[in-house]
Amino acid sequence: MFNRFFILRPLLIRGVLLLLVPLLSIQAQRIRVNPDTRMKAVFLINFTKYISWTTLDTVKNFKIGVYGLDDILLPLRQMSKERASEGQKIEVERVESVEEIEVCDILFVPINQTEAFHKLRPKIPPQNILLVGESLGFATSDGAINFIKRDGKIKLEINRKALQAANLTASSHLLKLAILVGEEETPFRD
Repeated sequence: MFNRFFILRPLLIRGVLLLLVPLLSIQAQRIRVNPDTRMKAVFLINFTKYISWTTLDTVKNFKIGVYGLDDILLPLRQMSKERASEGQKIEVERVESVEEIEVCDILFVPINQTEAFHKLRPKIPPQNILLVGESLGFATSDGAINFIKRDGKIKLEINRKALQAANLTASSHLLKLAILVGEEETPFRD
């Protein structure tokens, strides 16, 4: 019996290692995500609570699209799984075509995809898609919400006219956090 343990011991160790390796790689991926990217993912997930869609009043399922390839996909997918356990289903996908974008409730446009998206923007239906970017002027040209960095923190620029054109409404709680753009008198908040 004692000899059998020494024979099976290497197999047991290998089995345990095979179980731990995927967990370690997931943890390593979580560590490598830039804190700003993680914060943007938190905002994107929480927009499902603080933005009202006229077509989604009774639906708990959301689709978040990321235009092109970006690091934000990993934390978004992790957070969407956490939300699923709370009863809200959030699907996260990388999208590239107008057809894929049309079925999104939220579309995030990374800074490195802004120029390509700007060319595609006229083909995208204006209603019921929250367009969120992270490039200079995005909220006044292509979308409704833009992430900016000010004083080392991620801030939001919100264009209420763009939200209204998309049949979306932002809660007062979200608007209090934002710098309003695209209005005649833009109050500066920091």
